[in-house]
Amino acid sequence: MSWEADVPGDVVGAARPRYDRRSGRTYVPTRTTDAARRVADAWAAAHGTACLFPEGPVAVEVHAYRPLPASAPARVVAEPDCHRPDADNVAKPALDGLTGLAYADDAQVVWLLVHKHDRTRRDGGLLHIKVDKL
Repeated sequence: MSWEADVPGDVVGAARPRYDRRSGRTYVPTRTTDAARRVADAWAAAHGTACLFPEGPVAVEVHAYRPLPASAPARVVAEPDCHRPDADNVAKPALDGLTGLAYADDAQVVWLLVHKHDRTRRDGGLLHIKVDKL
């Protein structure tokens, strides 16, 4: 059985943790934590807050849809999404946001597909996430 959810908004890749010299602390940039929170909110709205798969292996698909930049010529209808963020960084906020909702820990993910679809003329970005029990 498949469980799916759509997360509207910008497709954001996970940024590396930063070090603050003044306080001596390491922190994760706000944009990364906000992206994981948007995934968690969309999943909870679609399926509730109960953990669907508390144990056992799961498969996750992440489909990223991003718009063409406004500076693209009008003749360009679509182009391959070979730009940043990298596919693995797109998956990280999605996996972190699903922890505790779709599965107990992201170590349960044994199969992961990340597909960055062609950038097309559209209003805003979208992440489509699908989780299956193996």
